[in-house]
Amino acid sequence: MLMPQTTLCPSSTAQEGALLLGVIGPNQSVQFLTEPEPMTTELTEAIMAIDAPETKFRFANRCVKSGCGQWHEGRCGVIDLVMSFNQHLAEPVALPACAIRSQCRWHKQTGPAACFVCPFIVTDSTQTSEEQLAYIGSNVI
Repeated sequence: MLMPQTTLCPSSTAQEGALLLGVIGPNQSVQFLTEPEPMTTELTEAIMAIDAPETKFRFANRCVKSGCGQWHEGRCGVIDLVMSFNQHLAEPVALPACAIRSQCRWHKQTGPAACFVCPFIVTDSTQTSEEQLAYIGSNVI
């Protein structure tokens, strides 16, 4: 069970016990729910029936730190990589509404700047590790 003090990964996979954070809109950005929806057995089954649900929805779940393939040198590598490509962005004047900010790994690690890029991050768990590395390698300048 997720507790109020649990640090959450805002880009988790679809699984029972996670939180449904939002829906990926036609412009490929996340339209966040006002309140996260707990992934019950019924909701999980319905969402898992959709091909590649992580490309259509955003989920949050407990940050497992070193238990995650994205964890590097004591930090979440996802937000570090995204921020490295977006260093030119200024911190937002007003932060967008977020139901998990106080628990969010990305916000705790990077601060308010993470909130600016967060809606544009789409989890794609359909890629193999090799495909993910090839994609990241091809985008490094």
